[in-house]
Amino acid sequence: MMPTAWKANLVSLFIAQTCVMIAFSFVFPFIPLYVRDLGITDNAAAARWAGVIGAAAAITMAVAQPFWGSLADRHGRRIMVLRSIGAASITLGLMGLVHHPWQLLVLRFLQGAFTGTVAASNALVATSVPHARLGSSLGLMQVALYGGTSLGPLIGGFIADRLGYRVACFAAGGLMFAAFLLVVAFVRESFTPPPANVPCPGVLANSRRLLSVPGLLLVMGLSFLIQYGNTVVTPILALFINELANGMNAASTAGVILAGTGIASAIAAVLAGRIGDRFGHRRILPVCLLGAALSCVPQAFVHSPAELFALRIVLGLFLGGLMPGANALLAGLVPANRRGAAFGLGATAISLANAIGPLSGAFIGGALGLRSVFWATAVLYIVGLVFMLSRFQQLPSHARHTAQGIVPTDETE
Repeated sequence: MMPTAWKANLVSLFIAQTCVMIAFSFVFPFIPLYVRDLGITDNAAAARWAGVIGAAAAITMAVAQPFWGSLADRHGRRIMVLRSIGAASITLGLMGLVHHPWQLLVLRFLQGAFTGTVAASNALVATSVPHARLGSSLGLMQVALYGGTSLGPLIGGFIADRLGYRVACFAAGGLMFAAFLLVVAFVRESFTPPPANVPCPGVLANSRRLLSVPGLLLVMGLSFLIQYGNTVVTPILALFINELANGMNAASTAGVILAGTGIASAIAAVLAGRIGDRFGHRRILPVCLLGAALSCVPQAFVHSPAELFALRIVLGLFLGGLMPGANALLAGLVPANRRGAAFGLGATAISLANAIGPLSGAFIGGALGLRSVFWATAVLYIVGLVFMLSRFQQLPSHARHTAQGIVPTDETE
């Protein structure tokens, strides 16, 4: 049987988002090394530049995403996907032309302000698929994220080692442009704009109204804690692996561990999405939060990379169920014609976590030792679990609203 139109769009968006995440991962894991190539030879100075450059996009993205989300609800979500991918293609390509870290910093600020591909794609999916398939569809989009960020560093590192970091930037921009063309050619949206005689509130007024929806702040807080837990370990993980491996093949070992965690998360994202669609996403999230916390604790006691690899795989299985569940709950709290703005607010919470998480992880690891960061991560997930259970009844069991978007949907599919 020929796939229905919403399925064809979902597959196209999945492929495009995978290409986008691979392209992003071509470059950003190697920013510290690129900074050294740009003339900052002191390790401490290069680390400071890399930290600021890494946080720049998250800061501007946190500010800009509610604006783009409101525009999506007024003018359509497909155009927002094209805007975000097109802007990313341009900024990534221009990064291959820079001659000083400050130029890289400016491009990262612009990138954060004009991109936001994950939120844009999720909003389009959430307003187009049948509500009975919402969790599994958002889980599939999370697979694109995990899969892309697992493959990207391997491919990008190969290109950078042999052809240089500038070529890696150009390749990333080219792959992003291919994703842009894929969306232009294959993704369709039958969007009905708000009536002309209905006043559209400003971004701040619209955000205030959404934040008054019972449960929305709770889901945003959960999204923040989930992403915070994902990123707090980022600045110390490679150093910890280097310590466990006694300096032997630390980079390649770190790559294998990161890829394994990503693959496990990708598999879990699809399974958790399907289970959540059947039994309710608010029931899946507490299990995943508790499992993530319990699998973080023994990582503080490992003595070999193999032990850490096994535990990170277990952690990845629980992490894979967290963000798809949070996204499905977010979509279930608001009607379809407000989901663009809602996902914009969710992206703000995630962007703040992306900015704060690595900085706090570096501080904790430096002050209390590298192993202490795993304890801190476990505490974050426990806080998220208690936070959720204390307000459990505010959350919808399933998405309750009819989708509006790409094409008329067949609920029997």
